[in-house]
Amino acid sequence: MSLVAELVQVANAFGADPEYSRAGGGNASVKVDGVLWIKPSGVPLATLSADDLVGLRNDVLLDALRSDEPVAGDPVQAAAARALIEAPGGRRPSVEILFHALIPDALVLHTHPLVANALTCNTDAAALVARLFGDEAIFVPYTDPGVPLARKIEEVRGAYAARTGRPAPGVTLLGNHGIIVSGNSAAELTERAQWLTATIAAAIEAGEPTVVAEPDEARGDPSSSSGSMEGRSRIINLIGPTLRGLLGTPDRLAVVTSDSSELVRAVTTTPAGEAILYGGPLIPDQIVYAGSLPLVLPADADAAAVTAGVAGYRDQYGKDPVIVVVPGVVAFGAGADLAGARTALATFTDALRVARDANRIGTVRCLDATERGFIENWEAESYRKAVAASGKRGRMAGKVIMVTGAAQGFGLGITTELLAEGAQVVLADLNIELATKNAAELSVQYGPGRAVAVQVNVADEQSQLDAVAQVVAIYGGLDVFISNAGVLRADGVMTQKVADFDLVTNVNYRGYFLGVRAVAPVLAAQHAARPDAWFDIIEINSKSGLEGSKRNFAYSGSKFGGIGLTQSFALELVEYGIKVNAICPGNYLDGPLWTDPERGLFVQYLRAGKVPGAQSVEDVRRYYEAKVPMGRGCLPSDLAKAVYYIVDQAYETGQAVPVTGGQNMLN
Repeated sequence: MSLVAELVQVANAFGADPEYSRAGGGNASVKVDGVLWIKPSGVPLATLSADDLVGLRNDVLLDALRSDEPVAGDPVQAAAARALIEAPGGRRPSVEILFHALIPDALVLHTHPLVANALTCNTDAAALVARLFGDEAIFVPYTDPGVPLARKIEEVRGAYAARTGRPAPGVTLLGNHGIIVSGNSAAELTERAQWLTATIAAAIEAGEPTVVAEPDEARGDPSSSSGSMEGRSRIINLIGPTLRGLLGTPDRLAVVTSDSSELVRAVTTTPAGEAILYGGPLIPDQIVYAGSLPLVLPADADAAAVTAGVAGYRDQYGKDPVIVVVPGVVAFGAGADLAGARTALATFTDALRVARDANRIGTVRCLDATERGFIENWEAESYRKAVAASGKRGRMAGKVIMVTGAAQGFGLGITTELLAEGAQVVLADLNIELATKNAAELSVQYGPGRAVAVQVNVADEQSQLDAVAQVVAIYGGLDVFISNAGVLRADGVMTQKVADFDLVTNVNYRGYFLGVRAVAPVLAAQHAARPDAWFDIIEINSKSGLEGSKRNFAYSGSKFGGIGLTQSFALELVEYGIKVNAICPGNYLDGPLWTDPERGLFVQYLRAGKVPGAQSVEDVRRYYEAKVPMGRGCLPSDLAKAVYYIVDQAYETGQAVPVTGGQNMLN
């Protein structure tokens, strides 16, 4: 295996492990015939390929490192420009090219392991390194990235060589930053990294356990408003939508995801947690992805207190908070999309864990205002973050959309169309197994976090409330609610079973009401926080809601009722910034509702004698195609275009939009 292949192998392995790398943080390089091939900024270690690597002349980089000649702009980028041989796609090399150049080993891997950072982010770091590793590793105190850090590493390596008479070892620990392992094979790098983290993990395990306050729910205190799962859910449902309304822009609110895990609840009330909440960040990546300091709110904060808290944070720091914490209860992370919000929140909870473990072996050390100020204003880190977040476009970009009945049929078709236009979609369905499977496949196709599944029985009040609460916990709220779930049982009025009539009514009519009842308070809270932002509720109705349907009265009646609900909801909810409209599609003749061999409408209508003279399913299909002037059934893409129109149209509510190929026309 070539050295380049070994580099890619070890980078992918460690980059895919969140214990070592979060949000693509870290970098890797290989030296071949005097050329340093290094990972570009914004490309994750986990997906690094040989074709991504940027080539730089190593001798030119070393000359730049040791030169005192002043340069215009960022000295690292100036050095890179002089040394550049090849940069695929015009990409920038890693911001840490200089310390990769000065380490003589062929392979260099830099990561930010959580276990190791319990030592590097420690006031006792130098003593801990000496005690645990002796001369098998070196420690470099925190130094600003770029040229200063590279020169400090060279200084420490030189001091080691002068003291021991040996070259510096292949393990370097960087104060409040991470680790560097180097060697001449992937196996050597892997062995050194694993030995390093295992040694520190054993020290943490042997250290003093963190003492945390016992949560109210463990004591069985029924008076607690935040200690129980129900209490935490109430706080998330109150704060999440308000935060979402306050952050981002009117056209693209932020995603605000939440974490009320035991780690968050326990550590945020300890000295370690307080250090993160008030003392400052631990490593540069925390600043880049989670912000230097969170906004801290009390457990009894209402919407007004949240609004005041965000305003105060903006006044103090000149920017929106990325992390918001209710100590002992929950942490929220904000981002342009779910992937970004999850990265921010995970970076913050990583810091909680590091701080907790640091205090087991010493005392956690946070970056001070000067140290973090350098990172906050370093153009190279802004570039890295911008590259990593680029590439999301489409008519629905940034929208969070919940679709009921989304595991199959029209619901799945609409979901797929919306994803292609940049939306983040919640597949809500009673069949959670199928919804989860489809959401996972769609996220592979469209990107992490773009599709998630929640279970809902639309005919059950608590199930609807629980499903919306899950959406709030994941996204902070939503922009569009599409009530699509529906069932159909065709039969004559003298023969249909009452149970079938009740099923259709409960799902199609009652289910629409319950969904709106559950979601409207969330949309209203977002609008209250951001009055210039409007939100949408859309019922997927039917052409059968525009005219009666022979031997299909239960379905048609439920859809007529749905239009009545739509018009009534529109009149009531407009004052809360919510538009309510319906779409009345024609028949999706290619969907499972029609084509299922056991319960499909082709089979049902054939059995019910709804189509005069029909002898086969094919006869029934031809009959329904012939009723459409455009000669075909409705497709999910046709329906999605109506969704786009309704969302885009700022002056439309209470309408029923036909999408029937000319079969039904408004009069």
